Amino acid sequence: MPSKPEKPLRLFVNPLAVWSNLALKAGEAMLASAHAAASRTNALRVAVLPTADVPQKAQAPKKARANPARAKARSKAKAKKRAKR
Repeated sequence: MPSKPEKPLRLFVNPLAVWSNLALKAGEAMLASAHAAASRTNALRVAVLPTADVPQKAQAPKKARANPARAKARSKAKAKKRAKR
């Protein structure tokens, strides 16, 4: 072990220099971290299909009402309630 340190002991240290060095090191670490995260992510892949190749939507069959007379009575009852308001 060397008897003399590589850097001389500084009794009077500039606090602005210490804080700016700390800020620069923290910023460098954040940029390195962001770069590593961005390089690891998979690129978004988007496929564009020509309109001729797009599959047609299947049409669902329409539901038939069980009792059309009952449905008509309900709509009349709703109309009466609205008229009372």
